[in-house]
Amino acid sequence: MQRFTELSEDERTERLLRVAGKGLLAYGLVGDLRLVAGDADAVFRLRAGGHSYAVRVSAAGRDHASLLRELVWLAALGRDTRLAIPEPVLTLTGDLFRSVSMEGVPGTRACAVQRWVEGERREAEPREDEAAAAGRLVGALHAHAETFRWPDELQMALVPPADRLLHAADALTTALDAADDRARLCDVVAAVADRTSAAGNGPEEIGPVHGDLRLRRLRHAAGEAGVLGFGNCRTGSFADDLSVLWSDLGGREATPALRTALLDGYASVRRAPRATPDEFEAFASLRCLEGAARLVVDARTRRGVPAEVVEQVGREIRRAADALPL
Repeated sequence: MQRFTELSEDERTERLLRVAGKGLLAYGLVGDLRLVAGDADAVFRLRAGGHSYAVRVSAAGRDHASLLRELVWLAALGRDTRLAIPEPVLTLTGDLFRSVSMEGVPGTRACAVQRWVEGERREAEPREDEAAAAGRLVGALHAHAETFRWPDELQMALVPPADRLLHAADALTTALDAADDRARLCDVVAAVADRTSAAGNGPEEIGPVHGDLRLRRLRHAAGEAGVLGFGNCRTGSFADDLSVLWSDLGGREATPALRTALLDGYASVRRAPRATPDEFEAFASLRCLEGAARLVVDARTRRGVPAEVVEQVGREIRRAADALPL
């Protein structure tokens, strides 16, 4: 049998579609399945009984504990709030997902069914009222996170910004050849370390966070915002979590008004994190460095770091530097 990785995209999708169909037996759901995303986990939209669901088939090797951590929080949010989030649907036996194996598909795949989040994507030209709705959404997530705790076996320790920064800098330094890029990296690391060191660590500042709150993950409907993509949820800083949207709203003529609306919306739900604009930018730059470091690590895992990756890393470091007044 031909290896899964050697199949065409259509052939891989067809096999994953069969995995999803087998997983759905555990839910007693039958309907039309259509692929809507396939970068890491494959996501299908299921229409059944007049309702829409997202059916996720995990990537091979996906840590089931991280999936369970995500679904446990989503289930609690669905129970405790009225937020538009992809609340998990339980199997007929009350489980959060079903593990599925199938010939021709490597690994055991977790199949999870979640409520479909309706709404428009508005990342290209967000309005002030939409930025405010996004702020209310994030404020509600963080308000819930103040009292929510994962079971002991799913708990995550907080990784301080300084440790994240050191890990990213180590990977990046080994990939940079140009002296000016290395010098710029040192300047960015010093600035980010200084401006994230004051982040609070009490329950009002630290807790479960979404982890990737980008504009493209939001859905707008009836004046409110919903959100997808909880796969990076973890214990983290609320200011860091909010900084992702802060950064995404940048680079526009309306940026000051949009950012004000975002923070005002947040503050209408709970007290905003004690972070200045410089600190938001520092957290955004830290994430930029982490993204560049992942490029290096992934490339090195495969066959070494090619020149185009080094060039991209250099661009990311310059972007991080531009966001900070060094």
